[in-house]
Amino acid sequence: MRPRLNSLVLLLVLLTLAVVPAQADQKQERKVRSAKWVAEELFDHPDRRLPQALLEQTRCVAIFPDVPRAAFGLGGSHGAGVVSCRDEEGDWSAPVFMTVSGGSIGLQLGYQTSDLLLFFVNDRASRTLLDSQTSLGADLRVAAGSFDKATGVTSNKKLNADVYIYVRSRGLFVGASLEGSKLKISPKANRKYYGYHLWPEGILFHKTVPEYPPESREFIASLEGIPMDYDVEDSDAPEEEPEE
Repeated sequence: MRPRLNSLVLLLVLLTLAVVPAQADQKQERKVRSAKWVAEELFDHPDRRLPQALLEQTRCVAIFPDVPRAAFGLGGSHGAGVVSCRDEEGDWSAPVFMTVSGGSIGLQLGYQTSDLLLFFVNDRASRTLLDSQTSLGADLRVAAGSFDKATGVTSNKKLNADVYIYVRSRGLFVGASLEGSKLKISPKANRKYYGYHLWPEGILFHKTVPEYPPESREFIASLEGIPMDYDVEDSDAPEEEPEE
């Protein structure tokens, strides 16, 4: 009787271990799918178009779906999302999982949750994502994202900020400031999603993911319509001072 009982206990333990990773994987899959939906809502919006110059110079896009309002200004809470970067050929990477916490949303819309979209428009900004923690407004210059024909955005190929931020609450997209917020890569979420450890730099910039999960391919497809028009080699060159 005891051997059979021990075998039954062992079987239950193995089943439990098998179910927990599956649940964790499903959580990450839902996050990627949610990010795809947010991207589609923004890029397919018929009335409000993002500035062409911003889109053309975008290196990376980070999307944080359903960020609770308590994540900003109250401390402790945070939102989770994904980021993808494109190479000089315009091909987008598999997603890397990140968290955002702290700071202030700038526009207090009064809703419980919001979707955040961050556009990194130069190579220095995209490489800062690999730091142990990135502070918006300190490590990177941030600005509220504008829409087409906005002053100072569509008129100049040289954008003045490193990151442009949009927030959506109940279907309404507006520009927002997240100064003081912290961005951090989540190795635990990445490991759960891909099933083994992968360096974030390899995922974002060297395409080290051997096979993209289906929802990752769908997420990447939602970004493929972003136009690209920047010189990779000269993208970080300092802007020349105007002659007096």
